[in-house]
Amino acid sequence: MDHPKLFPVLGVIGLSLFFAGCVNLGRVNDYAANAAGSIGQFEELGYSFNKACQEKCQMEQLEKQQLLTKGCDCQTEKEADSVTLVIYHALKGYFEGLTKLSGNELTNYQFNALTNGLTAGNFGLVNINQAQVNACTKVSNILTQAITNGYRRKKLTTYIGEANESVKILLDALKSNLVTNLTRRLETQRQRTQSYYFDLSKDKAISPYEKKKVIEEYNGLMAGIDVKKRQIAVFGKGIESIGAGHQELYDARSQLKTKEIKELLTRYGSEIQDTVDEFNKLKNEN
Repeated sequence: MDHPKLFPVLGVIGLSLFFAGCVNLGRVNDYAANAAGSIGQFEELGYSFNKACQEKCQMEQLEKQQLLTKGCDCQTEKEADSVTLVIYHALKGYFEGLTKLSGNELTNYQFNALTNGLTAGNFGLVNINQAQVNACTKVSNILTQAITNGYRRKKLTTYIGEANESVKILLDALKSNLVTNLTRRLETQRQRTQSYYFDLSKDKAISPYEKKKVIEEYNGLMAGIDVKKRQIAVFGKGIESIGAGHQELYDARSQLKTKEIKELLTRYGSEIQDTVDEFNKLKNEN
């Protein structure tokens, strides 16, 4: 016998489960959007291997008190920036795609497929291995396939599952290139700047007024270097939170509607947003 009174109750339960699912997928969307925004701050760093080379070259001219007739040779550094940019674009594309997919908007996403592939080799302080090359290619292919095949939310677990290992490799590569290698260049610059200006300040031939200007210039340069180092460090913290959050997504990809993953993604989304806010504050100090 039918029980008409049960239908409204079942309907309420069904709607409750539906909206709970939407809320949790909303947390996936929030996490992905924060991750895409955090990675996007790569373009706001205002520092690169090429710029580090140019500044080193300028300091050498000051030390030698002569101009370079052929300019600065920074070709290797430009190549290091180029390969780092490819990694960045792959990751940015992936997390923007994840944002659209979790919001059921992927078919409207215009992804510019990577025109410059990654090549294994040494580029100054940046070393690209074959695993990173393969990871970059795979992430690009996954996103291209997701768009062309009309992925919807039901394919979210596939998207995350196929990409996780490659995303992890690329996040580690981006962090290593920037946080480790670029910070090392900044530290070398700091030491060289300090040595040059200390010697200059002890020069008895300069007047008290000139010495004052030297000190002011030195303090400004050192403050700028410090802000750059802090920005890169904060960017690295963001990458760590993004990676940890994506691993949680991967581990729970078949249970994205559970309360636990909702809480985890809320925490990682908040951590990522904190690094974005901290980075923006540092921009005002630069």
